[in-house]
Amino acid sequence: MPKMFPKKSWNGLHSSVTFGTKQLEEPKLKLILMWKDSERWWNGGTMMPKGTSSPLVNADCPVTECIFTSDGSLINQSDVVVFYAQTLKDFPLNRNSQQRFVFAQLESPITHDLPNILNDNRIRYGYFNWTMTYRWDSDIVHRGEYGYIVTKSNHTGIGIRARVLNSWSNQMDYTLSQTDHKVAKQVHFIENIIKKKTKLVAWFVSHCTTPIRREEYVRQLNHYVTIDIFGDCNNRKCPFDCDEMLRSHYKFYLAFENSWCHDYVTEKFYRPLIHNTVPIVLGGANYSRFAPPHSYINAKDFNSPKELAQYLLLLNRTDRLYAAYFEWKEHFDVLLVDNYGLCELCRMAHSTILPSKSYPDIKKWWLDGGRCEKNTELYF
Repeated sequence: MPKMFPKKSWNGLHSSVTFGTKQLEEPKLKLILMWKDSERWWNGGTMMPKGTSSPLVNADCPVTECIFTSDGSLINQSDVVVFYAQTLKDFPLNRNSQQRFVFAQLESPITHDLPNILNDNRIRYGYFNWTMTYRWDSDIVHRGEYGYIVTKSNHTGIGIRARVLNSWSNQMDYTLSQTDHKVAKQVHFIENIIKKKTKLVAWFVSHCTTPIRREEYVRQLNHYVTIDIFGDCNNRKCPFDCDEMLRSHYKFYLAFENSWCHDYVTEKFYRPLIHNTVPIVLGGANYSRFAPPHSYINAKDFNSPKELAQYLLLLNRTDRLYAAYFEWKEHFDVLLVDNYGLCELCRMAHSTILPSKSYPDIKKWWLDGGRCEKNTELYF
């Protein structure tokens, strides 16, 4: 008797498995429409195949029964429609009551103004059901390629964040006691990593002038320590791969954001963490929610650029103190692609218990809720 193999049929939104004469329904797939230019914003970019669920599978999401499309003709069949605010040029007026419309944005309100179309009352008021941004008060937190930190035991691609932990200290021992094991590891790190670093501070920058005047802070700091600046602002290129240059030569990196907004932390912060360089941060976020303590230096903790410079010089001449900024690496890893938002979007699309909601004024939520600081003269 010949073996009977299951046959799978596909009609766009439903799938079924046929075994012999019996047909078994699989869970209904949810269709997520990336409206117009939204697809390029997605993790996977323009190369992501139409109708794919691979980002969900690759991220090991708990719910993967979703497919993505940019085919606008499927608007009426779509369960969720994602609108990337930054490139929004038009919007559908008709919708069914079960659809969820999502306001998505990765950049801050300071660096990218909302398009004029969001002044249209038909889309500004009561149009969006969910928000999907870098902000942690969003319905879906999506950070794309900004980066995140995971425990060494968790490499699923979803990420463990401080916002879902009681505290970072639950994940590692930050005691300053010098056990033989710690001392041996520190000596190894000093001899193999730190001793080879001969330069102090690097900064890669393309936005030369910013509303929060980060360039002024750098100018003042440069009076007291040498800062090597690479990028468009001084037409200086890295002599070899920039990341490898950080790893091999520099002790510190200026991870200064181009805008100070709540929760706005980009790859500028995670890039040096990966490459054994201590980031010096200057931004509007609470960085303790993004990384373990003693993995970075916050410029706001110092009264002036001069005071920060004095601390950097102290670390530069004291290998043991500098090496302590890498102890967290025994417990955590840094990954640059964060698919947490994709997982949440698919999970929520399938949820039958989420209450119905809409945003009364999406522009107000985005601009006022962004909590962006503009007066940096309070600091320098």
